[in-house]
Amino acid sequence: MSTRMYFGGVEGGATHSNLVICDETGNVVGRARGPGTNHWILGIEGCADRIIAMLREAKEDAGLPGDVPLDSLGLTLSGCEQDSSNADLAACVKDKDSCSAREIYVGSDTAGSLFTGAPNGGMVVIAGTGSNALLRTADGQQYGCGGWGYLLGDEGGAYWISHSAVKTVFDDEDGLRRAPHRTARVWAAIREHFKCENRADLLPHAYKHFDKSQFAGLTLKLSQLAIEGDALAQHLFGLAGAALASHIAALAEKVKGQNGSRDSIRVVCVGSVWKSWPIMKHSALKHLAMRRVKTNLELVRLRVSSAMGAAWLAARHIGFNLPRDDSAFCEVFYKYTPEINGKISNGKAENGLAEYHCGSGVIGYASYRSRLQAATPIDLKGRREKFNFIADVVAVAAPAVVYIEIKDSRRINLLTGEAVTLSNGSGFIVDPDGLILTNAHVVVNKPNAAIQVKLMDGSTHEAFVESSDQVSDLATLRIPVRNLPTVKLGSSADLKPGEWVVAMGSPLSLSNTVTAGVVSSTQRGSQELGLHGKDMVYIQTDAPITFGNSGGPLVNLDGEAIGINSMKVVPGISFAIPIDYVKEFLKKASSKTQPVSKRYLGITMLSLTPHMLMELKMRNPEMSDIQHGILVWKVIVGSPAYNAGLQPGDIVTTINGAPVYSAGDIYAALESTKGKLIFGITRGNVKTNIIITPEQH
Repeated sequence: MSTRMYFGGVEGGATHSNLVICDETGNVVGRARGPGTNHWILGIEGCADRIIAMLREAKEDAGLPGDVPLDSLGLTLSGCEQDSSNADLAACVKDKDSCSAREIYVGSDTAGSLFTGAPNGGMVVIAGTGSNALLRTADGQQYGCGGWGYLLGDEGGAYWISHSAVKTVFDDEDGLRRAPHRTARVWAAIREHFKCENRADLLPHAYKHFDKSQFAGLTLKLSQLAIEGDALAQHLFGLAGAALASHIAALAEKVKGQNGSRDSIRVVCVGSVWKSWPIMKHSALKHLAMRRVKTNLELVRLRVSSAMGAAWLAARHIGFNLPRDDSAFCEVFYKYTPEINGKISNGKAENGLAEYHCGSGVIGYASYRSRLQAATPIDLKGRREKFNFIADVVAVAAPAVVYIEIKDSRRINLLTGEAVTLSNGSGFIVDPDGLILTNAHVVVNKPNAAIQVKLMDGSTHEAFVESSDQVSDLATLRIPVRNLPTVKLGSSADLKPGEWVVAMGSPLSLSNTVTAGVVSSTQRGSQELGLHGKDMVYIQTDAPITFGNSGGPLVNLDGEAIGINSMKVVPGISFAIPIDYVKEFLKKASSKTQPVSKRYLGITMLSLTPHMLMELKMRNPEMSDIQHGILVWKVIVGSPAYNAGLQPGDIVTTINGAPVYSAGDIYAALESTKGKLIFGITRGNVKTNIIITPEQH
């Protein structure tokens, strides 16, 4: 009797995910659905937790024991473009659930879609909330196009269409750029979608309450307007069709000259925007003809989740050929033939006409020669160099950004023989003689700790804390090295909301990582955030800041540090300490540091204001009905809180039976009581008590 085999596959996007389990015959035996699994949004551990939860649900659906691992699991997720972080995610899933799978393969969401619809090579063009494209040739070569996210791309995706609609209306109202058609119906759809009365009411959705998928939801209403005949909505979808055709044309160039360049390429079209193909088709075909695409294209849509492709990749990962039925996996909805659709022969248009077919009928004709004459030539040469402002900032500031690692001098890793790493963070050099600025919580209150600093050149040096101030959460380190590059300190006094900033540091132990965003607020008061004993304001930004990024510089477009990355509450809401506070701290660094609390817990916390509670509930609908409390943002390894079992993400609602409304209640309990403290916490949907004995410090 043959042994049964089981393969899992995950289709993971930014907003939702699907998981399937197949047996060795290719039949689906278990399914599960879950929220988004983009590790750049959730973090490696948060992403792993969601995958494990779906896998356990799918095993139960399949009738498989939870303690029996799958033969192989394929994860094709949004954001999984880097081999290093992919390996970290696979290892994290195995560490958290040793019974998940014997082998784990991690790849991008485009790879999952491609291997679902075109396992022998082809193209996938994703146009959902965002956009992305990938070509895999028959000999295994891969080429990408787009997929840079909403700040740097997403052309043809739902967010891009929605954003284009809003910009068109705003620019027309300002007189900055006149709309090509009447804006009344589109503007009405925008107001209805965002529940706003005027343009100013929409600004929070672009800054404070920005949610990419919610913003992209406007596209559904625009598609209905286009179907009903609204000229501006049809124009917007025409632009989207041309943008998606540009992805196809760019990748089709990669196969020129192979096998006469006339072989058919299967294009797997994934995402909700492709449902609007009838209103994008004319402009898409027109653009393919203008780009002189000479390859036959077979456009298909998937009949099954691309999780099936992920399962297929999982099987291939261990050398097993999982059976598949191509006709059951996808269906052809359009065939593009250059001789018919573009009337292209030897680079010339026949009779000066380009004919566009819609299924079995012709939908229109246009003069190819007149299009060429009417087209405005655009010289793009030099734009990459001219507009690479983020790269310019990185080139100036990155050499002075350092990676900080805290080692426990008492514990040794038995495999490596090195001291166990307690935590890590970031910093940046402010004096060429080895003075490094960072957050106090990165380096202070770490018993038996040895601090190591890694420079950009790869060299590692022992460091010591020269000065610290826990009230402002600032500290300086010193390493015995001279003539080091430094970051210039700018000014935070003239910082403006909407200004571009770049966050630099070492999140998740990834040295010299860069994220970009805009300033949401320059004056977010510590009292407003519920931070006890801190008479200061913070810079709020949507530049992603994760654990390990703390202490790194927040840099303006002049390459000057205007803040220090301090904390992230939820994606899109991060805070930095203004550089003007830092300058004052550096002036006073020679004086004694501020006294620390006599009773030490070892946590960084944030009071949950009504606004933050609303944000958390919007992003996690499963969160129980919490009305007050503090959010545990970070727990110091080896601290009393850590030893008692408190975890980042826990919400403390009571202490010794009394309700907790702000961080001040925690400090008051530390000062007014002795001995043990009973913390009432909520972790996910589970309420429990944790007993902590603070240290005298």
